[in-house]
Amino acid sequence: MKKYAYIATLLCCGILFAQPDQERQQTFYKLNFDQITEKLDNPSTSPKDKTLLTTIYYNKARKLGNIYTLAEAMYQKGLLYTGKPTQLKYADSIISLTKVHPDFRFPARGYMLKANYFQINLNLTQALKNVLAAEKFSRRQGNFEQNLLIKRYIGLIKIELGRAEEALPLFKENLNYFDKKPGKALDVIFIKWVLSDIYIRLNKVDTALLYLDTELKTLSTVNPYYPYYIMYKGICLNLKGDPDQSKKYLEKAIHMIRLTDDSLNLAVCYYYKGENIFRYEKNMDQAMVNFEKVDSILVKTKQYSCDIRDNYIRLIEIAKIKNNDKKQLYYLNRLIEIDNYFKSNNILLAKNINKSYDTPNLLIEKEHLIKQINNEKYFYGIFSFLLLLVLGFALFYLQRIKKRNRIFQKRFIELMQTTTLENLSDESQTAEIKEENYEKEKVIDLPAEIIQQVLSRLSEFENDKGYLAANLKQTDLARQFSTNSSYLSKIINFYKGKNFNQYINDMRINYAIYLLKNDKKFRRYTIKAISEEVGFSNPESFAKAFHNIAGLQPSYFIKKIEENEK
Repeated sequence: MKKYAYIATLLCCGILFAQPDQERQQTFYKLNFDQITEKLDNPSTSPKDKTLLTTIYYNKARKLGNIYTLAEAMYQKGLLYTGKPTQLKYADSIISLTKVHPDFRFPARGYMLKANYFQINLNLTQALKNVLAAEKFSRRQGNFEQNLLIKRYIGLIKIELGRAEEALPLFKENLNYFDKKPGKALDVIFIKWVLSDIYIRLNKVDTALLYLDTELKTLSTVNPYYPYYIMYKGICLNLKGDPDQSKKYLEKAIHMIRLTDDSLNLAVCYYYKGENIFRYEKNMDQAMVNFEKVDSILVKTKQYSCDIRDNYIRLIEIAKIKNNDKKQLYYLNRLIEIDNYFKSNNILLAKNINKSYDTPNLLIEKEHLIKQINNEKYFYGIFSFLLLLVLGFALFYLQRIKKRNRIFQKRFIELMQTTTLENLSDESQTAEIKEENYEKEKVIDLPAEIIQQVLSRLSEFENDKGYLAANLKQTDLARQFSTNSSYLSKIINFYKGKNFNQYINDMRINYAIYLLKNDKKFRRYTIKAISEEVGFSNPESFAKAFHNIAGLQPSYFIKKIEENEK
């Protein structure tokens, strides 16, 4: 029920409470690496003390020249810049320094640091990618405890991705190990808290309460996780239908979490506080105050969480009841923005989310609201503009139609006025070819007798309308002419100025045009029958070739001929 980026940082560096004491600088400088690390791992060490300690650690590590000690120093410094580009810089430096020669802890910790940066910056896909890289190195080096911590981190990301059932075995494995390990009480408390969260998501509220109540019996009020146990007790009581006790625990949690910088979990508290008021006290105005606090926190921090997506559904419902279209539109936009984040990170929304509030419907409702909010002046202005736009487009389209029809009419007249068989071979063409053979044979590098023989055969082929044969291939025609396909191709390309397919299609289309102009019976054929009659295998290739050569569709040409005759 919370965002885990902040909590993941706590895992690495603890919660920071104490005030800085600058006089400790000299004392810190005398500490060895282990002593500095011990202080850095202590949750009570103040932020300024941590900054000072990491600087001392880093300077000592550089002098020492050990890459793993230097990597540890950069790791500790990276923790101080959670979510900032500097953290990513330190993470990449650690990986670059230790990837080729990994040890027990590195570069796994570098990948973990990088994952933390991406998680806080709302890129869960990249966060998971880097955590899995850390897990790979940790497993190779046999660092069992580090591997468990990485699995814990994977579990946190899976929860954020809406896959709580996949996170459950990872945290159970962690609990089994750390519950038996001395000095790991803080880890156990954290793990049980997350387990309670997982069981809430899996609709097992009683199991979640069992974990919470067991720990609260012995948990100190100064423990860094105490506020979250109180917060979760309040959430469970809300889900169990006990608003009075829920309100009591949530108020206590708000008071404590407000002292930290954990704004998103504070927003979760306000959401459930608002839910208690909205559902049980039926006080819409007071509920809205809490729901709006949630929105204010999310806007300020630029964070998202599917745990409080319903906060915007409540705000939309209240805005509808109050007939406040502007607020309704604002909260719809916020909900769409959050859903886009979920989509980009492949987050699975909980099954009990109101299905009427999926993104497509949100967009429809948003458009509807925009129309309601606009006044008549803007409406008619937009309407007039659209009308002019449509009229302009219609005029443009009509002009194009007229222009196209003029071109078609001109082309039709040209086709009707020309002899469509004029470009087929005749005796005069054959005579000219004979005269030019000597010069042209030099260009295409073929013997004159072969050229003359093939051209003579082509002339006969054209006169006999051999091109009307179906499935006519260049190799078949070459065999028929007692020559090879290469010679035939060269001669057609040179003397006819086109390739074999164009040569055949041109004659077929010219013949089709001739028949259509002169044979009424032929015009009554279907396009399919016409195409087969002139040698095409299908009506589509015929229509395409007809348009390419004649500039018209065959159906249009037939129609115009019929109109002319009438």
